[in-house]
Amino acid sequence: MNIDGYALVTGAGSGIGKACALAFAKEGAAGVVFVDLNLRFAEEAAAESRELATHPKYKALALSADVTSETQVDSTVAATIQEFGQINYAVNSAGIGVQDPAEIADASVSEFARFLNVNVMGTFLVTRAVSKVMKDQNPTLVNEQNPERGSWRGVIINLASCASFVATPLLTQYTTSKHAVLGLTRNAALDNARYGIRVNCISPSWVGTPMVDRAIEGIPDLERLMADAVPMGRIAHVDEIADIILFLSSPKASYVTGSNWIVDGGTTLTAHVTSQLSKSHGTKMATTAGIDFITDGFPAPGLRPIQRHITGYNKDGKGHFLVTDTGDHHRVMGQNQAVANILYSTFENPVDLNDERDIKYARENEPGLHIHNGTLVRMIDFGPGVESPMHRALSIDYGIVLEGEFELTLDSGESRIMKRGDLSVQRATAHKWKNITGNGTEPGRMMYILLDCKELVVNGEKVEGYLGELEKEYEGRGA
Repeated sequence: MNIDGYALVTGAGSGIGKACALAFAKEGAAGVVFVDLNLRFAEEAAAESRELATHPKYKALALSADVTSETQVDSTVAATIQEFGQINYAVNSAGIGVQDPAEIADASVSEFARFLNVNVMGTFLVTRAVSKVMKDQNPTLVNEQNPERGSWRGVIINLASCASFVATPLLTQYTTSKHAVLGLTRNAALDNARYGIRVNCISPSWVGTPMVDRAIEGIPDLERLMADAVPMGRIAHVDEIADIILFLSSPKASYVTGSNWIVDGGTTLTAHVTSQLSKSHGTKMATTAGIDFITDGFPAPGLRPIQRHITGYNKDGKGHFLVTDTGDHHRVMGQNQAVANILYSTFENPVDLNDERDIKYARENEPGLHIHNGTLVRMIDFGPGVESPMHRALSIDYGIVLEGEFELTLDSGESRIMKRGDLSVQRATAHKWKNITGNGTEPGRMMYILLDCKELVVNGEKVEGYLGELEKEYEGRGA
């Protein structure tokens, strides 16, 4: 398709973004910048591109960036210019999918804001940054044999969705963000047209990406339901999306700008089927996040191993280290979605330290959610996007974010975003945790310290603890 020059692709570590970046390499690009929140994914994809590239002097650059950060986006674009001197193609593929489907009356405000921040602001910041660069680049004839086709300075492709123009039940946050991407694309195309910069977007429906694959594994009949929703009888392959992106990037599309290319196998021709599909799986989608992410117990992939050091006294009455290990009672939870590590527990308060029976107790007894009259220190590694069930322990529960970013939601619907080092003090309130690290694409780690509390009465009624779906994780263990 006469692809040359240099491409920058966000979300290039997996899915559509990766397929698109690899396609640029295969079609003759001189260089491709693989941008992803997960640097390891970007580096692996860049390494793969070097084996596929057809340009004799091809170069690949892997960069980590959060597209919601203006500083990181500008730094990424600057690094690209420093390496390649120009940006001829830019593809905005970084984005997030719904993990908490709900009707508008029950929709999460914080999740809605997160979708606007990632899917809209992220696309805006990258489009803005590369537009500045492309405007200053020297124009090149589209076709030297046919100068009437004009000249160009760059191409920008945004990833929208069928949700950019068709509403889907339970997906307000996603639909809103993708409508906005379509509007952003059209306005950017209008602003950039006189500079020879074309801006278009692609609107796929279901595509065979790792996110969709995990959903299929976790929801019975989902693959059949998706196929039924598509008149062509199957979901798209990522290469089929990449092919359209390459076409729109090539001189063959030199008169195409401000357009939205629907690549959905006919899905939106039968919108009532799409609606039925959404209703059939929407309430279950949140449970599919992170399925089978935990492969080898503690720690979760991508998080570092930790060490626990237990001290005591030597014969001279001086402190020394009795134990150095990785903790006890590592338990994989859910559908291999999280893993717990009990760092310490005691069965009494105050604790008797005159011998080492507290150590013996901690090593030999795997506790329940909390310990009556005791204390508990539990570390949990969460897979990407994993959300705990709503639950309540009758305890003072200190929650500390060790790695990543989490959303804490109470049964009232109030929520807070917590970053590394932030602390919550749960005073026997019902709550749930959601790992939103890397916009739900990376693992996260929490530390919980639980101390028993006295009987609690609220509005004249005794408060009871409950575990919800966590019951099976702690069944048969301590109170």
